[in-house]
Amino acid sequence: MNLLIDGLPGSIEIEGRMIPIKTSFRTGILFEQMILDQSMDDLEKIETMLELYIPGQSLNTEAALMEAVEKINWFYRCGTPAETIGSDGPGEVPPFNYEIDADYIYAAFRQAYNIDLAENELHWWQFRALFKSLPETTQFMKIIGFRTVRISSKLSKEQKQYYERMKRLYRLPESKNRQQLESDLATILMNGGNPAALLDQ
Repeated sequence: MNLLIDGLPGSIEIEGRMIPIKTSFRTGILFEQMILDQSMDDLEKIETMLELYIPGQSLNTEAALMEAVEKINWFYRCGTPAETIGSDGPGEVPPFNYEIDADYIYAAFRQAYNIDLAENELHWWQFRALFKSLPETTQFMKIIGFRTVRISSKLSKEQKQYYERMKRLYRLPESKNRQQLESDLATILMNGGNPAALLDQ
């Protein structure tokens, strides 16, 4: 799906019915944090996913539930195929955490685009497009650079000490690798918790 041609979706189709979906970037952030939360089982994640994106909607069949989960994942991926997630370039997906790095992300949007994320509302797809294009001059992208830099033998002793110090300073707590996110979504869909169990609640 092309953002420039097709615009910003505000609904998803489930069993031939168009259902409004929560499009805020805040919903997308909450969804990602929920998926990475190791204290929740797959069934809890599916239930929370539905509450976040299509609250109050009645899905009475297993097929409808499965389609809802698939379409929500499609929306979260900004309309891109699942296999392209994390393929923006070589190497690992940049390590960041929306909660821990919140101040840096806020400041980066203000610096780069003069957008106040505390005051302005952005569609998730708008937010992701801008997020992926943040310039290296922002402190947030510098921190990403510190976290991902490879300290090679070619660097001077002073450079090695500097980058090691920056890596320690901006290190994220041990948690799931961000590259596991798409794998977790696939697990929920295929062999994780059975969405049909929600029908019995």
